[in-house]
Amino acid sequence: MTKRKITGMAILLTFLVGLIVGWSTWKGKLYEYDHETFQSIAASLTFENKVPMEMPFKGLEVSQRNFEKEKEKLNVTLTNINKETLEVYIGKEPKESFDELVGEEVQINNSRGTFISKDSGKSILAWQENDVHYQITYFYKLTPKEVSKKALIRMAEGFA
Repeated sequence: MTKRKITGMAILLTFLVGLIVGWSTWKGKLYEYDHETFQSIAASLTFENKVPMEMPFKGLEVSQRNFEKEKEKLNVTLTNINKETLEVYIGKEPKESFDELVGEEVQINNSRGTFISKDSGKSILAWQENDVHYQITYFYKLTPKEVSKKALIRMAEGFA
């Protein structure tokens, strides 16, 4: 091979590696949001809980909340101007049973969780920490890859 071909291949390889690393970093990026509204709603629960501090999209705001004090559960929907939607559940009982769905076991800080990506239009990450059940549901517009499993796990690890 000539020196020119080797140099060209090295440049191409460097570009491809940079593109892959950049893409994977971008897919896992999280953004700050106004979590004080979420915290004030979650403070109404009768047990200690955590709320997300970062989101996988810019501009997410609380658009809907369903609080059931007797059942000790809270469901908060966050949406942005692009109609990207996340739902966060916090409760003493699991939100739903995943018995009939095939999930992948994942690690979230010191807890084990379940990630489900093939559930008709949504990706789900559910876990339990200190007797509190958490669930993040991402409603995708086109494909489940819009928000990666890695991004949802990082979001869950950032609950405080």
